[in-house]
Amino acid sequence: MFDEFRKATDADFDAAWQLYADVCAQMPNDDYGPHWKLGIFPAEEDVRGYLDQGQLYLGFIDGRLVAAMALTDCDDLQYAGMTWPSGAQGDEASVIHLLAIHPNTRGMHLGAALVQEAIRLAREMGKKAIHLDVYPGNLAASRIYLAAGFSYVGMYESYYEDTGTMAFEMYERVL
Repeated sequence: MFDEFRKATDADFDAAWQLYADVCAQMPNDDYGPHWKLGIFPAEEDVRGYLDQGQLYLGFIDGRLVAAMALTDCDDLQYAGMTWPSGAQGDEASVIHLLAIHPNTRGMHLGAALVQEAIRLAREMGKKAIHLDVYPGNLAASRIYLAAGFSYVGMYESYYEDTGTMAFEMYERVL
């Protein structure tokens, strides 16, 4: 699906940040989505932090950046009170954050391809599961995750700067 899929490097930061800016600029025109607020979430320090930790991954088609995601090497502290069916927690799980597809490449199933890459990477890391949260009503994301074998495990209240405290849909993919 991607001509190239790899970890981001320092040289990729500007292009990755522009991808997130383009995605956020499209959101007011969408009926669904993660409801991100550029500069709050994602903030430059979020993207830079994932890049610096070797956790930002990029997908390219014809040399153009079209997809990005962060895949952590441990569970998110925000999920500390969540009970996962697999029991995986801490360094037994990875978390997908900031999965983004450039608006000009929608409909090409790149989100599904990115999720498959996350599954492959988490398996290579020896993880037992992948966890993530989805903004309620983000139907496109929910469909992608369910089709990739994730299970909806319930609602869980978390705080994010862009949304405040609210309940998110939680998903798990046992590996």
